Order: sequence, then C-alpha cells, then structure tokens
Amino acid sequence: MLIEHSSQQLMAIHFESPFQQLLQQQRPLLKSLNKAKKWQLWLSERPMLKRSWINTAGLDKQKVIHLSNLKNENLISTIEKALRSQTCSYIVACINNLNEQDKQRLQQAVLSSNTCLLLVNDEQPIQYH
Repeated sequence: MLIEHSSQQLMAIHFESPFQQLLQQQRPLLKSLNKAKKWQLWLSERPMLKRSWINTAGLDKQKVIHLSNLKNENLISTIEKALRSQTCSYIVACINNLNEQDKQRLQQAVLSSNTCLLLVNDEQPIQYH
C-alpha cells in the first residue's frame, strides 16, 4: 500500500491489487469468516494475492487457496462449483465485465449456498493530481 498524496481534505492510496484493498477494507468480515473450518477461495485471472497480506489481515494461511490464470468464462463456472460444494467459508473473485446472464448464474448459486461471495473489479483506480 502506498500513500500517493495526503492532505486534510484528500488522501489517495494506491493498492498493489484489488485483493490487497479488499483485505484492508474488509478485515473484520474476513476475520469473522476465517473462524469457520472451511477453505477461503481467492480466484483471479492473474496472480494478485501475497502471503504477507494474508498474515497482516490475520487470516489462517493454511486455509487460503488462490487460483489464478482463470479466464472470465472459466471463472464463473469455478465460482458456481465452489458455491455448490459449500466447502468454502467465502469466495473472493476478481472479475471484470460481468454480463447480466453471469450475474444471474452467480446470484442463483449464492442463494443455494451457505457461502459468502465477494466480487472485486480489477479496473485501474482513479488518479488524483
């Protein structure tokens, strides 16, 4: 995490990845879900999760699984399967350009599951100058 500009009115923070930002912003939620004896599944198109972030967030690194190099079409299917298996306490997926059909598929899979799904976007952050 890098603070690019700081003043009383504005603070712009640059995170290395959306996963780092999620770990920082949702730490209490993730720590509460960490108590379950289930896996914590992180999915993305590219590697973007570091062990040091997991340690800093206070999560059990032995429960964390990060699958990368998944394309959008495979990502949706992987999320659906993981939700239906109910072996994860939560799933975090970095996905861009989610169409309406995919949203409906995921919504139905979440409703039939007891698992929390967090979707994050890998778009470039807005730059303040």
